[in-house]
Parts: sequence; C-alpha cells; structure tokens
Amino acid sequence: MLRRSRLAAALVVLVAFGGLPAASATAAARPKAGPVRVTAAFDRAASLGGTTALDVDLQLDPRRLPMAPLTSVELEYPQSLGLVSSGLGLAVCTRPASDFAQVLITGPRLGGCPPNAVMGYGTARALVRLVGDGQVIPEYATVTLLSGPLVHGRLGLVVFVDGERPFGAKLAFAGEVRGAAAPYGGTLAMRMPVIPGLEDVAVVSLVELRIVIGSPAIRYYERRRGRVVAYRPAGVALPAHCPAHGFRFRARVAFADGTRHWAATTSPCPRAVVAPPTGR
Repeated sequence: MLRRSRLAAALVVLVAFGGLPAASATAAARPKAGPVRVTAAFDRAASLGGTTALDVDLQLDPRRLPMAPLTSVELEYPQSLGLVSSGLGLAVCTRPASDFAQVLITGPRLGGCPPNAVMGYGTARALVRLVGDGQVIPEYATVTLLSGPLVHGRLGLVVFVDGERPFGAKLAFAGEVRGAAAPYGGTLAMRMPVIPGLEDVAVVSLVELRIVIGSPAIRYYERRRGRVVAYRPAGVALPAHCPAHGFRFRARVAFADGTRHWAATTSPCPRAVVAPPTGR
C-alpha cells in the first residue's frame, strides 16, 4: 500500500506537464525533430486586434532524455502577445506555502480557489516503468492554470494537477510570469520540486503537455442586477499588426541532474480584420 501511494504521488508530480494532442486550432509551424518539441496555435477564428485562446503542446521523447526528474518548464512568448493584459486572471488563487512544499494536497475542485482565477485548462500524460518487473503504465491527468498573488512585482501562477487513472492524486505547483530576452517578451515559468526516494519504486518519463490558455471551457462569474451570471472571459490579446517573422515561442525544460533542453516554434499570423467600406 505504501509503495502504491508513493508511486501515485510521485507519478502525478511528473505527469503535471504532459498532455494530449492539440485539437482544432490554427496550424503552427512544424519544428525540427528533437528530444523536446513544442507547438503553439491560436483559434481558427482568431484575428489580429482581437482575442484568442493560445494552445500550447509540449512533447518530450523519454528515450532521448535523462532519467532524472523534471524540475522546471518555461514557455517564452512574443512581446506583442497580451497574455498578462488579457481578461484572464481577474481573481487571485492564494495557497499556503506548505501546499507547494508537500506537493500532494487534498481539497475541493480548484483547491477552493475562485473560478475567476482560472487562466487555462490542459491535460497530462506520462509513462511509468515499475522497478522490478519493468511493467510500463501510462498515467493521465488534467491540469488547471490559475493566477496567483503578485511576487516581487510579478504575477504568480498556481498549477493544479488532478490525476485521473490509474493512480490519481491532486498536486499543487507554483510559478510566475516574468520577462524574457528578445525576441521574446515574457515567460510562463513553472517549478516542479524533486521528490526523493523514487529510485526503488518507478521510473517516470514525461511524454506530453497540452495547456490551452484562454480555453473556451473557462467560465467566470459576475453579479448583474442582483443575479450571478456566467460568461466566457476574453482570451489572449493579439496585436493589430503581425510581427515580422510571425509569433515566436520557445519552451525550455530542466532536469535535476542539470540537463537542459529547449525547442522553438513559430505560429503564423491570423487573418487581419478588414473594416467594411463606409458610404454616404
């Protein structure tokens, strides 16, 4: 029983940043094959000057990466992309530091945080190889990205992971939004603490991460005329003009043994909205 509980906790910790293949979205540029790959895409109906969901899919090849635990994931995004200035994250998800220290938590959906703090939804997948018999088991989880309190002037992030099958567990991770060197403008950074004592239980390999910032499934709530009304918040703001080389993204991952990898991609520009001619 102890072996299974340790595996469940450790498993979902590393599953946190895996995912399922992206669904309908504007096709992004196909990156070169490597141990780490990333794609980023906007809604099919996205237009310059409007708002959109941003669909990010991170893929890792466990056969070409170290066995050491994954400790951080960073997504660098274009300066012209209004991620922080969007209609997302109107409320703050505040969690005690002990949650991020122990990782494994209990509580209601969203950990008791307000729904108006949700910035994105995602899914996760990893492969677990049991020590001893070598059995490989896929683990699936859902991911929720929420806005956290400001930390040193930076927007904090809270990531909840709900393991679905076959083990299942609820985990909490901390992160932040910070700057990035040109040609990027900002970074979504998420930290994953190392869980010791896994060597005698299982080897966990991250496979994929998919998270949709500004997902159509997000619902916020506000009071109108004495009634609480649900609405879909505005997503990521697109600039009025496309960057010269499209929208460039880069994902960086780090492992406990000091190994680092990165992958970049470019998302093509959505269509521009042409104003109708005016007449008299």
